[in-house]
Amino acid sequence: MAAQSVSEQLSKSGWFNQWWLRLAYHHKWAEFLLYIMFVSGVLLWEQVGIVWHIERWLLLAHMLAGATLFSLIVGAFWGAHRRLIVNSNKPFLRQTGTVIEWLLIACSLSGFYLFFYGNPGNTLGVVIQNIHFYSSWLLAPLVFRHAMRWSVLNLSKLLKR
Repeated sequence: MAAQSVSEQLSKSGWFNQWWLRLAYHHKWAEFLLYIMFVSGVLLWEQVGIVWHIERWLLLAHMLAGATLFSLIVGAFWGAHRRLIVNSNKPFLRQTGTVIEWLLIACSLSGFYLFFYGNPGNTLGVVIQNIHFYSSWLLAPLVFRHAMRWSVLNLSKLLKR
């Protein structure tokens, strides 16, 4: 009986390990969600000037997607992809992956701060909002360049068909 449960646990953990290894290379959902979050964040920018009754729903969608979908999808991909950053033989991918990792940390932590506390207008709130805003402006193009050959935005693949 004990041997059967051990073999079942090994097969379940084997399935999870295979899924986790495959996830490291399946980035399309994570990348697509990152771009959606970036575009929705740019639309929330004061200089864009969207009317308030649209902006408030966009802000709610941006916050909820960031706190749930982004955390789960990008977080899982990030966790699975980390070993590739460390083990890559390509210096460019290793370096950009490390910078992306730090930008994701800055953007995610500042986003969670804004989700729970918002920007009350004090100095700390403005600094956190600027960290969130400017880290996303660096993150989106760097992710595109990092994954250019495999990017969901790679138009050369679409044109070859």
